[in-house]
Amino acid sequence: MYLSPDESLVSPSPSKPDISIIRMKYFWILLTLVSAFIPAQAQQVGYLNSAQVMALLPEVKEANSQLEVFQKQYESRLKTMVEEYQKKGMELQQRIQAGEVAPKAQEEEIAKLQAEEQNINNLEQEMRQKVAEKQETLVSPIIQKLQEAIDTIAKAEGFVYVFDASPGNGILLYADPKLDITQKVMDKMGIKPEPEAE
Repeated sequence: MYLSPDESLVSPSPSKPDISIIRMKYFWILLTLVSAFIPAQAQQVGYLNSAQVMALLPEVKEANSQLEVFQKQYESRLKTMVEEYQKKGMELQQRIQAGEVAPKAQEEEIAKLQAEEQNINNLEQEMRQKVAEKQETLVSPIIQKLQEAIDTIAKAEGFVYVFDASPGNGILLYADPKLDITQKVMDKMGIKPEPEAE
């Protein structure tokens, strides 16, 4: 799953308020206030399932494929480094147990292993950062394309708001199916729905 720069993999601490809940409350308050000043006939609202649209886009499949290849290159380097580190560690342990390593040499060998371990940790961090940057590079143009299609349909249909009704990510609890613009956005983007399995 992709995280925006202001999101974190670490869950919020219990002592701090959940920012997403606070944002959601402000969003609904703002929506209510804005709705109060818009004439009733102009309050046209639509929604779409962006996850469904994204799942059917060939560009997303291509981006996922490229990201997977990119990540596997890092994982291959990491695997080689870890295997070498483990092999050297086992060899050193055997030599120490056999009494073949003087105390001073033992300290030096352990320091070398610790440096290798740090290199592995650094590469892991670099991989996470580079994969996230690559994902952002690949996904940004796709999201922009989706947004442009949504904007076009929303303006053409006279929608004041368009909500995302993606399962698990959307904020829409109920909507009239007549307001669903998912198919219109897919048509605008030239996406054909996948045939249902029988």
